[in-house]
Amino acid sequence: MTFYFLIFAVLTFFSFVEVFGLKKKDSTFFFIILSFLLFLLSFLRWETGTDWEPYMNFFNSSDEWFIEGDFEWGFARFNEFVKIYFDNYTFFLFLLGAIIFYLQSAAILKFSPYPILSLLVLWSTIFGNVFFVRQTVATVFLFFSIRYIQEKKFWSFLSMIFLAMLFHRTSIVFIIAWWIYKLRLKPITLIIYVAISLSLSVLLAKLFESLGEFAGGVVQQKIDLYLSDSENSFGSKTSVAEIVAKGIINKIFIFGIVTSMLGKITNKEPEFRGYFNLYWAGIVIYFSVVSISIVLVRFALVYDMVLIIIIPFVLKYTENLYGRFFMFLMFVFYLLARFYTALTGNYIELFVPFRTIFG
Repeated sequence: MTFYFLIFAVLTFFSFVEVFGLKKKDSTFFFIILSFLLFLLSFLRWETGTDWEPYMNFFNSSDEWFIEGDFEWGFARFNEFVKIYFDNYTFFLFLLGAIIFYLQSAAILKFSPYPILSLLVLWSTIFGNVFFVRQTVATVFLFFSIRYIQEKKFWSFLSMIFLAMLFHRTSIVFIIAWWIYKLRLKPITLIIYVAISLSLSVLLAKLFESLGEFAGGVVQQKIDLYLSDSENSFGSKTSVAEIVAKGIINKIFIFGIVTSMLGKITNKEPEFRGYFNLYWAGIVIYFSVVSISIVLVRFALVYDMVLIIIIPFVLKYTENLYGRFFMFLMFVFYLLARFYTALTGNYIELFVPFRTIFG
């Protein structure tokens, strides 16, 4: 476990230096180095991370073209290509990792004022995408596609969604980002929508609890079967009420801070409004579906990833030095809490110890 917290500490140190005076050129250099180190971990790992066994089994069974299975077309063909021509699972991880970390790094460098800080947020929330599954590939395609919304290139944006859907069918939900990004709703309107979705979530959670395990279980089972696979189970050993509570703490905390600074940041960085719109949409989607099925929360994943851009902007436009230092410390403690929860949750044995191909 020490290994994971060491990475957190290193990223925190470089983030502090970046926020409080590191030159842009130096920041980019260290970001590339740190991203490359995480990339190495993504394919040198062995029997570490969620869904290792089912993915490994699927790869080993992909020894001929167009085998029938439950995985999406693009992911299945990718497995078959590597299995047939190279027959090496580490090489398979290397190729997928290369796609993920290239798109992820290119997007962060384009969108974020503090790329190393973005990497810290990414490590704290989803382990920097080191333990990727097929939805991770889809998510980075979608995250990268935000640039095409900014550039008003609809067909390029649509092509990225198509590529993402080859790896995970839920990617189609991101098509509404084209219009959400451009919204200019008043803060009070954004708050009302969040309040409605949160109220809906609480009411549904209580409804399922009152109906008992039978009714709630049937609904959950049918939806889970429809989107069948085990990845990103979001702590399915945890009750819906606990997940809703964690969601309130994680999301409303950030939403409240950013809403209070929205006008100030948007006046200087017009694109920030688009990032915040996407994060807001993720909150609404999350609370609207979490009580129906934990599996459906994956619809909000790419919207949630925009958090890695939002936090750096908040720090950049906290202009008072002492205020920025306090805000930095607050975010570090927030991220540390999220990181600790993610690492020591129901599936700690999947991450600790960190195993590699070297033993």
